[in-house]
Amino acid sequence: MKWIVIFIALAACSSAPPRTPTDYDVVLKRPRPTNDDARRQECSWIDTSIAREKKLADYATASSIYPTTALAHQDASQRNVAVLQSRSQAIGCQVAATNAPFDQCFQRCTQYTERGKEQCFDACNK
Repeated sequence: MKWIVIFIALAACSSAPPRTPTDYDVVLKRPRPTNDDARRQECSWIDTSIAREKKLADYATASSIYPTTALAHQDASQRNVAVLQSRSQAIGCQVAATNAPFDQCFQRCTQYTERGKEQCFDACNK
């Protein structure tokens, strides 16, 4: 009977503690940007934050003496990147990024050439 109590006590102590939320976890709870300019700014921040997280994971892997420390940093970085990518999809950053070259081309075409909107659309949509 004593062994069962000891075993249960050890099993309870060995469970992983709950994960504490990171700064990026609150990103998902923020309200959606109210206009296109705010969305572009947030998408830009997300892109730079993802790049920073990836560089931090690479640096931790290259400079860490202990493999478990490197794995912990990589795990945290992957979790943060997943949160940022989720926010990016939620506010439509991919749509803004993919439409930006077309919008610029279309604006330049209509502004600096004598082509009609249909011709500019066709020329920029290639």
